[in-house]
This record gives sequence, C-alpha cells and structure tokens, in this order.
Amino acid sequence: MLEPSDRKAAKEFLEGLKQHLNRVIRPEDVAWWTLSKKAFAQKGKAVQYEGSFVAECVLWAVYHYLAKTSHLPNDARNALLAESRDAKHRGWTSGSPKSTKRFLFTKELGVDSSAVAKVWWGDSTGTSPIYPDWAFRAPCPYRVVFEAKFFRDGGPDPRKELVNGIYQCFYYRAHPETQETKTHPAWKYDYACLFAYDASEKHVLVEAWNDLKKEVKDACWDSANIFVMVLPVRE
Repeated sequence: MLEPSDRKAAKEFLEGLKQHLNRVIRPEDVAWWTLSKKAFAQKGKAVQYEGSFVAECVLWAVYHYLAKTSHLPNDARNALLAESRDAKHRGWTSGSPKSTKRFLFTKELGVDSSAVAKVWWGDSTGTSPIYPDWAFRAPCPYRVVFEAKFFRDGGPDPRKELVNGIYQCFYYRAHPETQETKTHPAWKYDYACLFAYDASEKHVLVEAWNDLKKEVKDACWDSANIFVMVLPVRE
C-alpha cells in the first residue's frame, strides 16, 4: 500500500512533468505541425494526428524530463516505455507498455452489453489487448501509465473527450498486475495520467477542464490515483 508521502511525491513529480511539457511544447509549434501534417497527408487517407503527435512532439520531451530528474540518460531510457518504434530507435524508450495479458472489456466507455456478448461468443478471442500510449517503470520511482488525447477544432465534444480520457485511465488502473517476461515488461502501475493537448483555436478543451467541479478534479487523484494534465496552460 502506498504511503501518503509517496503519493505526495508522485503528484509533485507529475506536476513537474506537466510544467515541463507546457513549457517546451509550444502552441505555435503545434499549430505548424498540425498544418504540415494535413498538407502532406496522402490523398484519401485520414491523418492519425493523435499517435503521430505523441511520437513526434511529446515523447522526446518526456524523455528529457526523466533524464533531467534522474540525471542519468540511460535510466531515463530504461524507465520510459512507449508504442512508438521511432522513439525506441532514437534511444528515448526501452520497450512497449503493452500488457502480456488480455482484458475482458475494451477501454471504450458505454459499450452495450449485447455488443460485448457478440465478442465473447463470437469468432475472435473474446478479449482485448492493452495498449497505453506510454508508461514509466523502474528506475523511475513512480510507476505511471499514460493515456494521450490530441484535441483539434471539429473534434468531439470537449467534455465527452475528458470523460473518455479519464475513464480510460481508470480502465488501465483496473488491470491486474503481471510479471515481467523476456518479451514484455511487467504491468504494474500505481498511477495513471491523462495527457490531453488542446490544439483548438479557442482552447475549448482547456475551458472544459477549467469549468469542471473542483470535487471531481480532486477525486481523480484522491480516489483513483489519476493525474490529469490538460495543456497548454497559460502561466
């Protein structure tokens, strides 16, 4: 069981990560990146903004925060897990955060039980793989699993996007621990973090988070060990 002092230090560590990402991921750079992605997209193919944003604009900054706080670049690489192959090639990560086990339910909120039944009794395996966006493990002192959201103009309702993101963090936290294998790291996380970046013109996702009841915000951390960072934040 985590001691209160551990949780306090973990929250301070994640708050430091939030401030770091808010400082180095500049809105003007994100706007240029988004436009360039759209301009160079292959005709007839949808642009996968979210995964590309994490791989190209976020993971390098996460790696440097770990390196700065640990003072050992090798420790930062070993501590950071991510799906991006490019990030591993660049020496930022040491593997994938994918779980070795499969789960009974998907991370989608509000799926009808009849739809689940079709999967369970269907032709597939009936279970779902677990693919978080990135995660921290030892030698980082805090074991954290991350869900990332990239919000643009014309996207879903910002309130629903926050609900879905926080729920998905809750989903990750509900997954039981697994032991490390030769091919996969252990699934063993004490905390989850929602990283949501608002690239909309009027920052409607940031406004939705700011308007959320304080009791709900506090409960994310106090009741569920979920840290929420919605960027950019005007300092």
